[in-house]
Amino acid sequence: MTTGLFTFLLFLKQYITSKKHVIPLIDKFVEKNRIYDVGKSYELEKGKSEEKISIVIPVFNEDPSMVRDTALSAISALKGRGDVYILDDSTDPDKKEGINALTEIGVKIVRRGNRKGYKAGAINHWLRIFCNSDKSYQLLAIFDADQRPKSNFFDEILNYFEDPKVAFVQVPQYYSETGTGFGIASFWQQQPFLRIVMRGRSESAFSLGSGTVYRIEALKEIGGLDEDTTTEDVATSIVLHSRGWKSIYTDRNLIWFGEPPKDLMSYLQQQARWSLGGFQALPKLLKSELNRNQFLDYISSWMYWLKEGPITFFELFAPIVFILCGIPFIKINAFLYTVVYIPFFISSLIIIFIAGKEHYGLKGFILHQTVEMLAFLSINYSFLVWILGRKIPFRRTPKKKEELKSQRYAWIYSLPYWIITILLLLSAIKGIYIILIPQTEIWLTVLVNLIWAVYFIPFLIYGLYIIHKNYEEKETGNLLQRV
Repeated sequence: MTTGLFTFLLFLKQYITSKKHVIPLIDKFVEKNRIYDVGKSYELEKGKSEEKISIVIPVFNEDPSMVRDTALSAISALKGRGDVYILDDSTDPDKKEGINALTEIGVKIVRRGNRKGYKAGAINHWLRIFCNSDKSYQLLAIFDADQRPKSNFFDEILNYFEDPKVAFVQVPQYYSETGTGFGIASFWQQQPFLRIVMRGRSESAFSLGSGTVYRIEALKEIGGLDEDTTTEDVATSIVLHSRGWKSIYTDRNLIWFGEPPKDLMSYLQQQARWSLGGFQALPKLLKSELNRNQFLDYISSWMYWLKEGPITFFELFAPIVFILCGIPFIKINAFLYTVVYIPFFISSLIIIFIAGKEHYGLKGFILHQTVEMLAFLSINYSFLVWILGRKIPFRRTPKKKEELKSQRYAWIYSLPYWIITILLLLSAIKGIYIILIPQTEIWLTVLVNLIWAVYFIPFLIYGLYIIHKNYEEKETGNLLQRV
């Protein structure tokens, strides 16, 4: 109850702040025939350009054709203002050979002898080699292999670096290749985060790991990206904000391609990685020197994972333990809980839906809530890994169809959800039976648990439909056009 109230109030704060998010017109910054570059300008027609921007594309056994298309987009966006580097940690010989061929389009390839630090380690390796070289790079842009910048990307981003305290600028990531039910649900799940939460984090917008442009001076000051957590982007942002650096989130449509997880295992793998990084950031957060607003924004992110993981686990099994097994596990005034928390919970859902209605409709809201619930298994796994102090190897999210798990395994992967759904259905049936018994003394307590069982069942059933149907989206273009 406390966690739900706290996270909701912070979401409400971010929603109010997000309404004030303003995207300045590029004409405000750019003079005729000139373009600003890190606070200085040069005339395009005279061809005076310095190599001040470096784009890095970290890859690990990615499809070379996809990397090629991203590299070409990066070259187009640079417009001669820097270089594109592919940081290749691939172990597959065929993939490495395919990456080698990309030198023909003008990119540079950097490899190292180990995978220490994974993505963050590869970028820090690049920093050690090139940030003090005669190239004089001032900015470092990071793009995942499936996140392609538009040709006007830097034209609209570089102007923000006129403020010498801006450490990085972040643009929203984008999922265009939705394809399956999980791809569509992942798309909608991102919308409230990108359109409300990140807009509302006016003092603490953090890096998303891709579509980020860093000031190299800021990275050098803190010793590079954080390599101790699974999500180096959030951890690095905490350190930068603690040192007094600023960040800017600009909700501009500057990425035109992106592939979300396409099936259950890919989605759970992604959520496990993100949630583990979120949990791992807590010690760094508690030791940080953030101001109050920044700390509240960051701690709300940590509590989000706590709420969607361990707390959801107990919410799911509470009705089963009490109604089906007859085991009381907590003493609380059922009447007070019913009249205070249940109305708050329902009203918070309504407000969240209203807040997001301009970004998704009822279908998007239901898909968002459904896959968020399915993620509780992987989030709880990450929570245990974090509590036990274990480390798990970095696994990228599979994207291509040949990498996805066969649908015949869907029954095995979905078995825990089937078991929980059946147990909740049995709890609901027994709960209704108990309430109908005349003069039963625990009818209100049973009702509270029954409400939770009935709430979760539709989402789990719809989740099972998505898992097994894994349907193709026939109107992907219309979906993207709406956003």
